[in-house]
Amino acid sequence: MINLKIFESDVLAKDFICVESKDFVLPTKNPTLRLYIKLTDYCPCKCRFCANQLGCDYGKLDIDKLMYVINYLYENKMLCSISFTGGEPLLEIEKLFKIMDKIYEIDSNINIQISTSGYNLRELSNYNKINKLESIHISHHHYNDEINNEIFGTNKVANSDDIMFLQDSLYDKKIININTLVMKGYIDSLKEIKKNLDYVGNLGVYKNGFVSLMKCNDYSKDKFINFNDIFNNLDENFFTGHHFYAKKFCECIDGIYLSKENKFVEYYARMIKELDCPYTLQLVYTSDNRLTKGFGKEEIKIK
Repeated sequence: MINLKIFESDVLAKDFICVESKDFVLPTKNPTLRLYIKLTDYCPCKCRFCANQLGCDYGKLDIDKLMYVINYLYENKMLCSISFTGGEPLLEIEKLFKIMDKIYEIDSNINIQISTSGYNLRELSNYNKINKLESIHISHHHYNDEINNEIFGTNKVANSDDIMFLQDSLYDKKIININTLVMKGYIDSLKEIKKNLDYVGNLGVYKNGFVSLMKCNDYSKDKFINFNDIFNNLDENFFTGHHFYAKKFCECIDGIYLSKENKFVEYYARMIKELDCPYTLQLVYTSDNRLTKGFGKEEIKIK
């Protein structure tokens, strides 16, 4: 770990690059952090596995203060990317567009990501710089829209038609990522993984991520599946890539899948194994205008 001075706070940051070994790390002298912006903590979903419920702030975001923080991190070369999250960031879509415009004024090539369940998804196509985005991560946890609504506890999430509408509006077809939870009773086997990848390929989307649940409550612990139990037993339709480790705290894999329709879909899977990581992987700007050392972590005083 390396100590970074952010404003007047000491922050222990990750100082190594993830590699394909549980017992080896590759040091780096220039750690940079991803800044997550919780545009709002409100969300129309009622997910029983929700980790955000542990740290809802329910404030009113101050754009000027946020931009002060972003400028500080950028000028001090601590910022590698920015991700808008929530709650549901598309609940305040005009504010989202305004903030992204301001960020692109700082650096027109900065990586910006959006994570959404798909509420108001079609409205994203109205953003005039949408093809500059690094990625749009759409949480969609089942290839059947009705079952997906059941998982979210609402129908106010993206359905297949919404995703295809947005994909058709993009000239950069690699922007959309579908994120799917691996959990018992839903996408919980290699057969179900393949069905979901076939579905994503038929949407015209090129990447599908699979995520093991964070063990943040009893429901998540009961439904948890270690992704290795599935992805260590792949068949001939999968072309495996890397298997990376960040010590004992998390791991991820990637590769390419050939669908039944002979379409290539990039896949990845990740799993957080320890919730109490001693170093900082990301900073969070909360909806009530605090900067923290991760989600629900210690506050960094803004000067």
